Amino acid sequence: MPTFTAEQLKKIAVDNFERLDIPTEEAEIVADHLVEASLSGVDSHGVLRIPQYAEYIRQGRIVPRTKIEIMQETPSSASINGNNGFGQIVTQKAMELAIDKAKQFTISAVSVHNCSHTGRLGSYTATATKEDMIGIIMVNAGGCGQQVAPFGGIGRRLGTNPFSIAVPTGSEIPIVLDMATSMAPEGKLRDLHNKGEEVPEGWIIDSKGQPSTSTADFYDSPNGALLTFGSAVGHKGFGLSLIVDILAGGLSTAGCCRPDMPLDPYTDGVFICVIDIQKFTPLTTFYQQVQQLIEHVKSSPTASGFDRILVSGEPEALTRKKRLKDGIFVNDILWQKIQSIHK
Repeated sequence: MPTFTAEQLKKIAVDNFERLDIPTEEAEIVADHLVEASLSGVDSHGVLRIPQYAEYIRQGRIVPRTKIEIMQETPSSASINGNNGFGQIVTQKAMELAIDKAKQFTISAVSVHNCSHTGRLGSYTATATKEDMIGIIMVNAGGCGQQVAPFGGIGRRLGTNPFSIAVPTGSEIPIVLDMATSMAPEGKLRDLHNKGEEVPEGWIIDSKGQPSTSTADFYDSPNGALLTFGSAVGHKGFGLSLIVDILAGGLSTAGCCRPDMPLDPYTDGVFICVIDIQKFTPLTTFYQQVQQLIEHVKSSPTASGFDRILVSGEPEALTRKKRLKDGIFVNDILWQKIQSIHK
């Protein structure tokens, strides 16, 4: 069960991608994204994905050296064709375009289709906060990746349909909400499966709709399903999932969930919105209000089992600090998969 520094893992990722004829610049961008996710404790979207991306490259589903095309554009919006490039490269460029447009026109919206797995969404929305802006991103799998049951159903009909909203706070750590609309992203189940651990109660059901804690009930045929976020009040996560599927899949033309779609996604659909705060209110006023809110919620007495209250983005920042010092743990199964990429 090896533990690596961030730099060691980045080198491992870059080396593996370069050996698959990925240009160094692209390999480094993707490796940085994956390692940052692992550093932040988002292991489901971290170096866990190296073997998956290697397979996609071999299959021609990730195309290196691709050029991004703007299919439609207005001063405040754009529709982008990623031409099957790395999701991290295409989506970061889309976010940068959205930021540039918001600087000029207050609010911008950019959609993306034909891009591979986008990775950790909070990485993109946090980019907007560095420009004193609010970043919003929603992603679906273009109608593929249906592993989530709708509220009241037991069959797989939806993707995990994640979204992220990041807000600058005027301090070093922004508020970053980054979540699936299912009880967990599929990558977390994969990580538990690799470790041979059980799934927390309330996350999945088996093929007959019965609650389960076994990853085998999810991955083995007949397949079970993830539940929408909220469990007993899962209609809330279900509603959010529908909205994400429509905005990310419908507006981008990547497509929404529909019958007879493959499980393995061939494109992500992306919807990005950026808001320039200072076009609404002075930044000093905004940050004063946000800090007041944070201090107010943190002043609450803590519940049993908690020693403090953390707002969205703080757990990841604390984990990042710890893993920079102690290293990043890679379970044996994942390490074996990484080592076998070029065997």
